[in-house]
Amino acid sequence: MKMTVGASDGELVRVALSGPVTQRELAPMAEPLQDLLGPSAYAKRVTLDLNDVSYLDSSGVGWLLACHKRMRQAGGKLVLHSYSPIVSNVLRVLKLERVLDLAENALAAEKTALLGSKA
Repeated sequence: MKMTVGASDGELVRVALSGPVTQRELAPMAEPLQDLLGPSAYAKRVTLDLNDVSYLDSSGVGWLLACHKRMRQAGGKLVLHSYSPIVSNVLRVLKLERVLDLAENALAAEKTALLGSKA
């Protein structure tokens, strides 16, 4: 799994994931999002672009849920968007739209992250 930070304007941080998001990829990293964004990572408003994620296993889902929970507790917000068909299927089967903030594209994700409503 590769994580890259895109444009950041102080209010919003844009992060893109690529490759598989699996136990094998996550195991060596204690806090991937915090390692990337710093100690205040969970207090930020973050959009997570999943367009280039090739596979998402149960550990990847668990990591996304843990990030979502930590961000809610710290006053931040995590919005997932632009997921590939394989990731979309995993999210749909697990009914994660009931728990996670999901958006169809980057623009809708930014609106949700900044305004707090589903776009």
